[in-house]
Amino acid sequence: MTMFSRLRRLSLIPAVALILIAAAPVAPVSAPPLTAPDAAAIVAAWHAAPEFVMPPGLPAQAGLLASPDPVSRAAADLALSNAAIRLADLENGQIRDPKSINPDWAMRAPFDAQKAFAAARASGSVATWAASLPRANPAYLGLLTERRRYEAIRAKGGWPTIPPGPDLKPGDGGQRVAAVRARLVAEGFLAADPLATGPYDAALSAAVAAFQSHHRTKPDGIVNARTLKALNKPVADRLAAIDASMERERWLPDRLPPERIEVDVAGAHATLFQADRAVLTMRVIVGGVTHKTPVFAAKMTGIVLNPPWNVPDSIAKAELYPKERRSPGYFARNGIVATAGRLIQRPGPKASLGLLKFDLDDPYAIYLHDTPARGLFAQHHRALSHGCMRLEAPRPLAVAILAAQGWTAPSLDAAIATGTTRTVALKTPLPVFVVYRTAQTAPDGRVQFRHDVYGWDAKLGTAMGAR
Repeated sequence: MTMFSRLRRLSLIPAVALILIAAAPVAPVSAPPLTAPDAAAIVAAWHAAPEFVMPPGLPAQAGLLASPDPVSRAAADLALSNAAIRLADLENGQIRDPKSINPDWAMRAPFDAQKAFAAARASGSVATWAASLPRANPAYLGLLTERRRYEAIRAKGGWPTIPPGPDLKPGDGGQRVAAVRARLVAEGFLAADPLATGPYDAALSAAVAAFQSHHRTKPDGIVNARTLKALNKPVADRLAAIDASMERERWLPDRLPPERIEVDVAGAHATLFQADRAVLTMRVIVGGVTHKTPVFAAKMTGIVLNPPWNVPDSIAKAELYPKERRSPGYFARNGIVATAGRLIQRPGPKASLGLLKFDLDDPYAIYLHDTPARGLFAQHHRALSHGCMRLEAPRPLAVAILAAQGWTAPSLDAAIATGTTRTVALKTPLPVFVVYRTAQTAPDGRVQFRHDVYGWDAKLGTAMGAR
């Protein structure tokens, strides 16, 4: 039987709800009592987590630990313990087990705050553990700052809706241009100027272009249908995207490994980090809406040169066999053979995996790979694959990863040129985080929004609201 009562959310304060700490026992009687430094660290951790509201009276409970009354001491110990566990829960996500909400969300194993607190208490390290709870990741803190700004915009009434109509461009005038100007002022992309009431000028065009760049659309300064749709998204939707993205950040380690790859499915791009610096960024083709790329944490274990493609049965039945029936010889022309009832595409210039495949130890059998279909990277929306992730620059990525093992661009090219399939195992597996960020702060500090291609923000928002 659990030793905790459920905690109820009170209202949507930045990113999470106000909370009350339930008065139920959290540790066996034999657990060592909290010390004054433990209590101070727990209270300080709550102060250092401004996105959450501290339980009422918590600082006073810290003082009661020194009470001569054993009942008061026990009550204070209980309240502080509950507060520590609740903060650990919140800082690691409202969704303790993301995969229980969506099987495609395997970013981490279920988090047990009670167990973590008990371990810290047993080892006498509660103060150190509590001090580590508040998030320090710049990506998370940037979203928190921007959330406050958008909450202030909502408190002022949000922004105006721009009526439908033809594209707006420099030189145009009228009520819709005035509405665009007011809309951009409300979000901070344009300085308020009561004298700026004329036609669509250079300043307005520059503000529209800035807005477009923060919404991952072509920054041409023209209000086309796509830009109009983004402009008319209500501030509540933007806050929801920030909240969902903050929750997903809480599923990640606060301090990510300095050597890693991050693949952002929503943004359809990948970045290699070395010594915690982004050294290579490229476009990625991710899974379409019917073949979603899941989010997960894994490790890259090796790189396959001239990889064959073991065609999944679902793709073989739904796509390749019908192509062979419609156009006999399709298999032969594309190096596809049937072996033991399975289709395999041999390595070669037409191979669907291209010349390089990056093996991951993830639970979905998903991997990164090259592709001969290079033209697809020019598309704005790149949710086009069956789930695996196609890389725009696989060779530079392979060279950067294998450099520590003595490989160079010429030696990699020479090995590929042999046409022989070869797996180069990584001596040190490389952490890979496949994430889904519909809101992320840009270098200028402003939040950058991306299209929620899978509709996951709403699903996550509903799950968070149910807690």
